[in-house]
Amino acid sequence: MEIKTLDNLKIGQDAIIDTIDTNDIALKCHLLDMGLTPNTEVTLIKKAPLGDPMEFRLRGYELTLRKESASKIKIKDVHASDTKPRKNYEFHEIEHSQIGENNINKNKLIIKEKVTFALIGNQNSGKTTLFNKLTGSNQHVGNFPGVTIQKTQGIIKQDKNASLVDLPGIYSLSPYSSEEIITRDFLLNEKPDGIINIVDATNIERNLFLTMQLLELDIPIVIALNMMDEVKENNGSIDINGLEDTFRVPVIPISAFKNEGLDELIEHALNVARYDERPKKLDFCKSDNSCAPIHRCIHSIMELIENHAQAINIPSRFAAVKLVEDDKLILEKLRLDENEIKTINHLISEMTNETGLDRYASVCDMRYSFIDELCSKYVSKSSENSFYKLSNTLDKILTGKYSAIPSFLIIISLILYITFGPFGTFLSDKTELIINWFTNIVDSALTSYGLNSVVHSLIIDGIFSGVGAVLSFLPVIVVLFFFLSILEDTGYMARVAFVMD
Repeated sequence: MEIKTLDNLKIGQDAIIDTIDTNDIALKCHLLDMGLTPNTEVTLIKKAPLGDPMEFRLRGYELTLRKESASKIKIKDVHASDTKPRKNYEFHEIEHSQIGENNINKNKLIIKEKVTFALIGNQNSGKTTLFNKLTGSNQHVGNFPGVTIQKTQGIIKQDKNASLVDLPGIYSLSPYSSEEIITRDFLLNEKPDGIINIVDATNIERNLFLTMQLLELDIPIVIALNMMDEVKENNGSIDINGLEDTFRVPVIPISAFKNEGLDELIEHALNVARYDERPKKLDFCKSDNSCAPIHRCIHSIMELIENHAQAINIPSRFAAVKLVEDDKLILEKLRLDENEIKTINHLISEMTNETGLDRYASVCDMRYSFIDELCSKYVSKSSENSFYKLSNTLDKILTGKYSAIPSFLIIISLILYITFGPFGTFLSDKTELIINWFTNIVDSALTSYGLNSVVHSLIIDGIFSGVGAVLSFLPVIVVLFFFLSILEDTGYMARVAFVMD
């Protein structure tokens, strides 16, 4: 019998993930981090015109995969999609109860005046927009030491003693990409006074995977639920109080684009950082369900390595989970002896035998099980409103098998025609007339003044003619970038990337 893989799915079919069959550990962990854990249901939504890449729906969000990556994922129970229309939930305004800050000791003698925050979140979660809103023009751009990845740091506008470091967009704290390693090293070595974790509220299931790892770092943290305006517009609902009660840290609904909730976010962030209010110890691996084997494994490793973790100032739970994930960098830092390593490997072997999953999948399954349970209690999915339906209809045309490439050619041809055709030429001609008019005025003024002929020629024939020739192209460049910004802001550029692979 032929073994089916995810790339064999037809559009509209559902399947259950069986295993990820690859020796590339980095790829395997990346796929697991994205939610492609065993026994997860996925649906193929669409394919690019040439069949690569492919877009899937799982855990309430859409994920695009290269066909080569999808071929590494074995599936079972292939069936026709039975997706039902989403229920139309009513959105209820929820008062923010500040649960995460009830235990602040106001009598502390030492309160931090200068604080540094790390801004962390998934890619495309609105991180850069939030950073720009919070810091304005007070930004310094450089590179992280030893690498070419950009590091942006700025002063928060509401408080000149608070700085913000914009870390690379990541999906987890795994050590398999330079961005992940840089972010983790910054958190573990630089020890920021607080973390602002930006979460895309419209893709909350995927974003909370990183949040769970950040909570294990024992650093004061505030969760910023971004794009709450979109959740509200789509008749969705998120119980903010419920999330705060679970995580025991401030959860602030915001809209970075509309500048909503940012003052409250900074107020709570400054409080938790200056009073050094760390997250309450949470146990995501419950001992009374299918996660019991990994629960026992993690807690046994925590007891074994506790002294080693304290010596290098790393939370024992974070270190224990990373050892289960076979994190070589953490293992090297802990400096365990041979007997301790053998004991840890034995504990992990027992866990994998009981769960039937490998060490990487076991941890991801634990986290996503917790997230699924949490979201089922506190998150109501958005309904398919008129805008969502219009977007889907346009997608069928703009990314369709036969219509995508012709649509792309028509749109690009239209933009080029407007930019370099009659409209662009008209603007360039008008700009050139204005430049010539101003040049003639200056030329007449300099002639009347009797300026030296060499200097006169330098100004008129050199500066004005040279700069004027460049400025005459400015309207064309402005128009071109105007249309490109529209394509970017409407999301069409991302669709072009999907279509053209």
